[in-house]
Amino acid sequence: MAFRAPRLLSRWRPFARSLSTNPFFLAPGELVPGIHAAEFQARRARAFELMATDSILILNAAEEKYSAHDIPYDFRQDSQFLYLTGLEEPDAIAVLKKDASDATSFVLFVRPRDAHSEQWDGPRVDTVSARSSYFADDAYTIDEFEGMLPKLVAPATQICITRAVQNKYSNRFLSATRPLQGTHSIQMADNLIDMLRVFKSPAEVAKMRHACDIGAGAFSHLMAQSRPGQLEISLAGTFEGFCRRQGSLRNSFPCVVGAGANGAVIHYLAKRSVVQPDELVLMDSGCEVTGNYVSDITRTWPSTGRFTQPQRDLYMLILDVQLKCLERLAQKMTQRERLTLDELHVYSVGLLVDGMQEFGILPRHLQKGSAALDQAFRKYNPTHLGHYLGMDVHDTPTYSRSHPLQPGMVITIEPGIYLPQNDESIPKEYRGIGIRIEDDVLITETGIEVLTKAVPKTVADLEAHIGSQGS
Repeated sequence: MAFRAPRLLSRWRPFARSLSTNPFFLAPGELVPGIHAAEFQARRARAFELMATDSILILNAAEEKYSAHDIPYDFRQDSQFLYLTGLEEPDAIAVLKKDASDATSFVLFVRPRDAHSEQWDGPRVDTVSARSSYFADDAYTIDEFEGMLPKLVAPATQICITRAVQNKYSNRFLSATRPLQGTHSIQMADNLIDMLRVFKSPAEVAKMRHACDIGAGAFSHLMAQSRPGQLEISLAGTFEGFCRRQGSLRNSFPCVVGAGANGAVIHYLAKRSVVQPDELVLMDSGCEVTGNYVSDITRTWPSTGRFTQPQRDLYMLILDVQLKCLERLAQKMTQRERLTLDELHVYSVGLLVDGMQEFGILPRHLQKGSAALDQAFRKYNPTHLGHYLGMDVHDTPTYSRSHPLQPGMVITIEPGIYLPQNDESIPKEYRGIGIRIEDDVLITETGIEVLTKAVPKTVADLEAHIGSQGS
């Protein structure tokens, strides 16, 4: 992220599947581009190892959602379901069964073939291909789920399920499981799958690099074209257009683009303002590639390409904190010493507090470690330094940030400061400033790899890069 403009764009490298080929092409045996059916089978084997004897794990595919009565949203598969099955179709259910003798089986329920629906929406995975391509031991139509579920459980079978988005389960699932609620133990099993998902396989690391390469290229591209007079939503459109041209399916989340005081709103989604001269622009975005793998990047830059002195003061504080956190992370991982995201967060807070007290944003008389200082700090930064990243933006949420960081994990490092325009308790020159700098980091066997390092972030590189290309 510290290169001058001409080199930034030239050094960006797309995913190994070049754009001269179809990034959605499936090689023989693959269920997701770049991920073979055997890997999904291996994931299920690891899940079976974590499951209790005489238990089943029920996974629900996502349902199709509509913006109007017949206008569908872009379909995105439930990540827990996709991780263990590789199936990217709606209205399906998977059951992982481990019986009293520890014998295991994978049962898949899919939509029935329907000539009329397939004429409109395309072919469906049927029960035959569920067995042959997805390696299901047994396969049935989804209409058979309610009748089959009682046959998959014994009186003492423990039933495990995963959390639905916004806790909204399908009527079919609710109807099938309701009779068992009074006779069986039903437990949440997201933590079981999160324990697997937090560690990325080589194929998954390649997908993460792909998402980060595209996202980094999009940021470098739009920042080179950024200038006053643009709509915030126009910057979002530039980002999204670049990502789609490189084969990204969708954004990781709606673009956050805040100019001026809007940047002090941590997740500002409205994007209705026009970028003014001498404002800072805070943009937080990422893209998603096949398999649900995502990037998550934030940069803050001066709209005219030059920082004012107050902007520079605070920007250098945040950049210094991020670089020191990355340095500490690299040192600990290289030496194979214990470090957690929570511990790194505490370290970052200490650095931020020192700088904020120096600039008069936090009262100098408040002592470190005091509840009063913690409360004052959280007024201007209520966020955590980072989170896990993978098939979801805030990935594996049941896996605590108090666990030691280990090779195969991908995390974000994103210190920030958010100073409201109307807060008269802070120096006037700093009011209305919001700054965040975020990179995606892979923990490796020998240290760390910053996957988004191609995006400029030093003051010198930003001032050389912003607006360096025509629109």
